Amino acid sequence: MIRLKNLTDEELKTIGRRIGRAFYDEGEGLFTRLDREDAITALEIMTECYYRLGVLYATSERQEGYLVYWRKDEAKAWGVKMVRVFFHMAWRFLRELSFGSLKKLLPLMSNPYEKIYQKEPDYVVISMVAVRREFQGQGFLRVLLEEPFHIAQERNIPCVLDTDTELKVKKYVSCGMKKAAETPIKGGGTMYTMESCA
Repeated sequence: MIRLKNLTDEELKTIGRRIGRAFYDEGEGLFTRLDREDAITALEIMTECYYRLGVLYATSERQEGYLVYWRKDEAKAWGVKMVRVFFHMAWRFLRELSFGSLKKLLPLMSNPYEKIYQKEPDYVVISMVAVRREFQGQGFLRVLLEEPFHIAQERNIPCVLDTDTELKVKKYVSCGMKKAAETPIKGGGTMYTMESCA
């Protein structure tokens, strides 16, 4: 696993669009509520923001898949950087997405894990996982999850993520996670909070 650094704007946009297509082209999930191009753009914007925070990773130089993760304890130190990144993301959302997509996107921005694990002093949170279509079914999901699982196990803290389909729940269960909670989402659908079993 490699942390992505020193990317050009074009490289970063390409990665963001790959992630957007991976999410949207699954054909189900909360991002499919948006128009395809708006969904891809929203995920491209989110990818840029995670990159600016220094939490965007790839499986290898070939970039078969992408991962965004951090520790709750590390996020406390982001401070002003997080505020700048958040406002940059909000500005791009307002400028580049339709009003209808913005309205549908807001409920998707909730993080049920934050409430469920709020009393935990520290945990690893996985915010985004995507394997490019041409590399799916080859074990790259497991590769992406190894590092955050290892950090959580080493520190004896939970590793958590929120996901939005039963199919994804099954994939995460097969990689060593369990369902910790189900949260209804405004406008329909469910967010499933998963936790590593290690």
